[in-house]
Order: sequence, then C-alpha cells, then structure tokens
Amino acid sequence: MDQNNTRDRIKFFGVAVAAISIVLCASSIICLVLLRLYTKSSYRLALYQVSSSLLFGVASLGTFYSFPMSGSNSVKCMAFAFVVQYTIWVQIVFTACLTFHLFCLSVFYKNLAKCEPTYVLFSLLVPLVLAIVPLTTKNYGPSDVWCWIQSLNYINSTNGTILEPNFNGKVEQMVLLYGPAFAILLACSGGVIVMGIILACRAFKNGAALAVTNSGQQHHQQLLKQLLPLIIYPIIFFLYFLTPFALHLYMIREDNVPPESLTYAVVFFITSWSMAPGVGLLVHMAIIFYITRRRRGCGRKVKNYVSINEDGIATRGTSQRVVSVTSATHYVIPDET
Repeated sequence: MDQNNTRDRIKFFGVAVAAISIVLCASSIICLVLLRLYTKSSYRLALYQVSSSLLFGVASLGTFYSFPMSGSNSVKCMAFAFVVQYTIWVQIVFTACLTFHLFCLSVFYKNLAKCEPTYVLFSLLVPLVLAIVPLTTKNYGPSDVWCWIQSLNYINSTNGTILEPNFNGKVEQMVLLYGPAFAILLACSGGVIVMGIILACRAFKNGAALAVTNSGQQHHQQLLKQLLPLIIYPIIFFLYFLTPFALHLYMIREDNVPPESLTYAVVFFITSWSMAPGVGLLVHMAIIFYITRRRRGCGRKVKNYVSINEDGIATRGTSQRVVSVTSATHYVIPDET
C-alpha cells in the first residue's frame, strides 16, 4: 500500500509538471504564429524545437495516465512508451542539427538555411529506428512510475507483485538512449563552448562582436544575432539529462528501485525537459518585442531650429522627425539667416 501511495504522489507530480510544460510550449507557439515570426528561419528552427518539446510533453502526460498500478502491461502503456522514446530522440537529434547549423554559421560563415527541410526529415526519421527496436523485443511497458523500456519485470503472484530485474531492458535503455544521448548532448555542449570562445576571440581582435565592413557581413551579423539565443538549448538539455543518467547508473549498480527523493528529481528533470524550449522562446520573443518598442520610442527626436520671421526677429521652434537612435539634438540654421 505504501508503495502505491508513493507512486500516486510521484504520478501526480509528473502530471502537473508535464501539464505546465504543455501550456508553456503551446503558448509560445501561438504567440509566434500570431506575430508571424515563422517567416524568419531562426524562429522556424525554434518553432521546430518547441513543437518537438510539446509532443514530448503530451507523451509524458499520457504515459503517466496509462501507467498500470497493478504492474501488468497493456497496449496503451506500450503505445505511450513508444511515443515517449520517439519524441525524446526527436528533440535530441534536432538539437544536434541546430548546434551544427549554428556552428557552421558562426565559425565558418556558412549559412545552411537551405538545409532546413533536411534537418526536419532527419530528426523525424532517425528516431523511428531507435524507437522500433524495443517494440520488436517487447520491452515496452511499466517502468518505475511511467511507461517506457522496462528495467524490471512485474510478476503477479499470490503474495502480490514481485519485481525481477530485466537485463535486456537495462541494456536497451543504455544502448538506445542513455549512452548515445549523453555522447550527443556532450558533443553539442562542447560545440557551443568552442563557438563561444571563437566569437569572443573575434570580438577581442576586432574590437566589436563582429566587424561590419560590407553588406554581406552586416547581414551575417543580423542573422547571427537572431540565432544566438538558440545555443542555450543544447546546454539546458545536457544539464537536464545528467540526473536521469546518474539514476540509471545507480540502478545498474544497486539493481533495485531508486529512492523516492531521487525519483522525484528524475521525474522533474524529464518532464521539464519539454518546458525549457517553451520558456526560452517566450523570453526570446519578449526581449525582441521590448527592444523593438524601445527603439521606436527613441527613434523620434525633437529638432530645434532658429528661423527669421518677416520682422527680422529670430524665433525658435521644434519639428519632430524620425532620426537615428544615436543622433543628438542639434540646431539647424536656415540659409536665409
């Protein structure tokens, strides 16, 4: 009974975090569409990332609801386990594509905007392979507090439900998710760090973030400013992935169900994985909106001028016109003066 109460509390916690993640991701997508920002490639890349996170949030919500408290497997639980495995890898693969795109743009000055459809197809097709394998081996089912690749077999007996280690499931968890995902996210984080070092060295060398000498470099600078906020996604995903990865290593060593406190932490990090892109996109759009309004407000400067009327008396007046943000208020002396 105590074990079931623990699962109920963790399940309620996971459902709450997953629901918040879904609301945030959906809100960011709606705002992006209403503002028609999807016409820019940088926002479309962010849209793909947030959309994959939204699907993962929905899958997480469904897998918590479909978890059988009796431990017996079901078709619904297996289906949601497949969707969870697939959407996790969609996020990881697209994060790798996004990091590659940013690295080529910032380091090699290569704008791979034409590869955008390739990124999307690659992120949708590759995860299918990694998600189908546990389906063929029939290792999808109840796992700890939700539906995924089973690390323990639930065996019903007269004395209750008996848990037995599932060696094949643990191997599949490591081979089909934890191992390659850790390597990919670590490489992405390393690429982001290298990218930052190179940009910092260029800024120190040129005395500015990017030297603007022609229209091509100016366009590159504007494009890079739009894309740079996206580099936070690989780092956030890697940091969120560390706790579940540590839990998996713990379970392999101890060969037992993890403590309740550690399970809470894992559920939070996994379900909030879909929250980070939504929050990031909302913050990004809010910053852009604030800067745009600020520039529009500062763009109107008052010009003072001195003119001579018909009686030969000098008078001062003002005329409002839109000038550069960096221009200062000055006097304009007419020619007749």
